[in-house]
Amino acid sequence: PVIKTPAPFDFDDLKITGSIFGTYITAIDDKCFYLIDQHAAHERIFYEKLVGEYLAEEKLRQPILTPIMVEVPLAVKENEYDWLDSLEEMGFSIHNFGQNTYIIKEIPTFMSISEAEDFVNTFIDSVSEGTKLANTIIINKLITKSCKSAVKANDVLSLAEMEALMQQLAACKNPFSCPHGRPTFIRMTKYQIEKMFKRV
Repeated sequence: PVIKTPAPFDFDDLKITGSIFGTYITAIDDKCFYLIDQHAAHERIFYEKLVGEYLAEEKLRQPILTPIMVEVPLAVKENEYDWLDSLEEMGFSIHNFGQNTYIIKEIPTFMSISEAEDFVNTFIDSVSEGTKLANTIIINKLITKSCKSAVKANDVLSLAEMEALMQQLAACKNPFSCPHGRPTFIRMTKYQIEKMFKRV
């Protein structure tokens, strides 16, 4: 199905009014009301930053105090150079740490530790399902799938966090949908709202 892209608007004109259900940010401008799916927005931001890291010459990593330990099946271990290189290209510092165990001491700067751990585990699970990392299209699909597992919904955000999320979304190449094609927001005009309340 073709995803209809909403007409452009200026993110700078949006005024955040709050959030509902720990999932949706509410905002308005002079003419419309907006309901932003913070999970879809975060996924889009996460995805574009990760792809950006993959393509960048210099990787922006942050060291972590407690390393992440990852165990992999034997079949995945045998193809380690394939997926190890891919994770290194995304900004992870990952090394062999025993028979089937790997240790991660550095992660991309924009990730939390839990996001990094969930992302790597999903990425490796996908490889263990028989996926061959033969080209960038396959790697892109794995990144898309793994982003979904790493980004969690139902986080209650402060106003400052909501504003930061909106600024990061505005900077995305495609702020209108998550990597899976779901919209990041819905928009209703003042007229549409008034029509629902039978005021017009």
